[in-house]
Amino acid sequence: MLSYGKVLVDTFACKVTYDGIIIPLLPKEYQLLSLFLKHPHHVLSYEFIVDQIWEIGKSPMPNSIRSHIKSLRKAFKEANISKDIIETVHGIGYRLNPLEEDKFIIPPSPSVIKKIIKAKAIEYVVINEKFIIKYLSPCLIDYCDYPEALKIGSEVGDAFPELIGLEEVLDKLIKKEYEVFEIKGIARVANPNRPTYINLSIILDNSKKLARQADKLLFIFFEDASEQMFYKQRIVQLENESYLMLEVERNCKNCQ
Repeated sequence: MLSYGKVLVDTFACKVTYDGIIIPLLPKEYQLLSLFLKHPHHVLSYEFIVDQIWEIGKSPMPNSIRSHIKSLRKAFKEANISKDIIETVHGIGYRLNPLEEDKFIIPPSPSVIKKIIKAKAIEYVVINEKFIIKYLSPCLIDYCDYPEALKIGSEVGDAFPELIGLEEVLDKLIKKEYEVFEIKGIARVANPNRPTYINLSIILDNSKKLARQADKLLFIFFEDASEQMFYKQRIVQLENESYLMLEVERNCKNCQ
């Protein structure tokens, strides 16, 4: 059984109901809804949706995804449900329309998105000033040393030990003394699926929309830095080899 508020999916019978009302769905609509219910607090990108639902080599066009989302919304509206079940997050993807108690959970604002591009981030987690996880991106688990600890409401340090002890840095970010805090070249520790090296950047979302909130939200972006680190290591290796060759040649000349 999958549930989200009044939405209930019986995965054995492939039956969907909303507050007891049966919602008839076509196969792809049912798969989409099930996918969103499995990731209730995630913004799902076009690429992620295609990878999870469609077969390799049969990727649909973005317009096709939008059409299926539209049909899914229509099916719920025909049951006299005025609120859209799926919400569009412009420039990012789609997510379940947040429950009333989850309204404070939001995707990055445009100002933060620009910083994501600058930081070349791939996945992210949102935390408050107490280091409590408020939101996380779908594939962040691949960057985590302890996947079982990565969940909404948990302390981020349980999943990412490298963040333990950064309270002073966090305070400076909230006070806007720092614009961005970065740690580069973190080596893999416990999770064999994690990239060999990652970079992380912490950024405060100081948009006007969040200024009135009690919680100050910070976004931690994770970048796969393995290729960069391997390239740097190769350069250092070549430099060392060149230095050794010069030393050998110099010693040979001295011997002569």
